[in-house]
Amino acid sequence: MRRSSLILSISALAGLAACANTSDRDRYPVFFDTASTTVSPSGSDIIAKAAADARQQHAQTVQVIGHAGARGNLSADELLAVTRAKNVSSVLAQDGVGNAKITQIAQAPANNQDASVASRVVTIEIDP
Repeated sequence: MRRSSLILSISALAGLAACANTSDRDRYPVFFDTASTTVSPSGSDIIAKAAADARQQHAQTVQVIGHAGARGNLSADELLAVTRAKNVSSVLAQDGVGNAKITQIAQAPANNQDASVASRVVTIEIDP
């Protein structure tokens, strides 16, 4: 009987731990034209939605992740990713997200990412 209770308790704890490890972050991809740092009208709409959700959820942090592609000169791609992340962060701030809550990250490409897409996206992640 005790062994059954112990096994059941361990199973329940493992299930709770699995739930705790899932990401609760909302993600909003903002795409850019090739070699552009200008936020498009559709990008502005996505940023506005992310900002509204961040305000509604009283988000603790909003991460803005600029993705760098692996095409050609990586340092140029990284600079493009950083500039795009800054521009998205600026629009988030204009849309009412406090600058203190916004963090910017430039992320190098993973080997399995499609460089043409990875180099054109900034992802907004909201941590409620």
